[in-house]
Amino acid sequence: MQRGSFSSLLLMLLTALPTAGAWAISVPPLAEPAWLVENLDASDLSVIEVSNETSFLFDGHIPGARMTTKSVWREQDEDAALVHLPADTLQTMFRDLGVDDGDGIVIYYKGNDMNEVLGAFYLFWLLHTLGHTNVGMLDQGWHGWQQAGGPVADSQHDPNGGDFVARPLPALELSTDELAAIRDEYPVVDGRPAAHFAGSDKFPANPKFGRIEGTINKPWEDFVHENDEGRLYMKPAGIESFFEAHGITHDTPFLITCLGGTGSAIDYAMFYQAGFRNMRVHDAGLRSWNARDLPLVRPDAQAATSERNDRADSD
Repeated sequence: MQRGSFSSLLLMLLTALPTAGAWAISVPPLAEPAWLVENLDASDLSVIEVSNETSFLFDGHIPGARMTTKSVWREQDEDAALVHLPADTLQTMFRDLGVDDGDGIVIYYKGNDMNEVLGAFYLFWLLHTLGHTNVGMLDQGWHGWQQAGGPVADSQHDPNGGDFVARPLPALELSTDELAAIRDEYPVVDGRPAAHFAGSDKFPANPKFGRIEGTINKPWEDFVHENDEGRLYMKPAGIESFFEAHGITHDTPFLITCLGGTGSAIDYAMFYQAGFRNMRVHDAGLRSWNARDLPLVRPDAQAATSERNDRADSD
């Protein structure tokens, strides 16, 4: 795919997305707790918590919220990478959560662990891929809600089935084959921790050190904070300066990868909240890239080799 066709595809996609006025309630991509308090009783608003049943019931939850977990939305592909379920399955799952087609959606995480945070941001991107962009992340999650003194419920009600309709937007996704074919044509943002990007460390699930050559690094870890209770929450940091340093504007199409799609989804959501739209996410991530033995570079290893060679030359 050439640069022009990718840009045109995204331009058509962005033009086709519903405008804010297409919904009875318009949810900001970053929903402040005060906004949610004001709109909590709206009949066309769905609130989804990513946590676990124990936390949902015993720690309380936002009134009317429905609970889900990170793991139920994905399956293994042929490369043993975790990718989202088929669109028709996802449609049923959102209906089971009581989401109607015209609903605005607010997603939040409890922050008991990083999986809850990753799962919440993955849902944000997932809803976009299904053509539902009237969705927002609750600013700073459960921590932000508590700080704002938002109301808390401890009762659980089974939601009525919704009529959510999936309208897939494949232009928001990127396969491993596509990434390999077009990575030299566009900026590629790698969302892994800096040490992983440098090649000096890696996640246990990643069989190889290193990065895809030519990629740039914006670790999703940059956005992670922890309160005094050990609860995790997310805040944007350094986004505009990062893009300015790499010559990327709001009109520049670019690609996002990570070890897997949940890390990429954090970057996607943070960038989206900052006004960037021309993005495609590599859901299978480096798990798939490495399973196919596609090329990597390892700058730290190269630097160490160069240093050893320099010492040998001087001896």
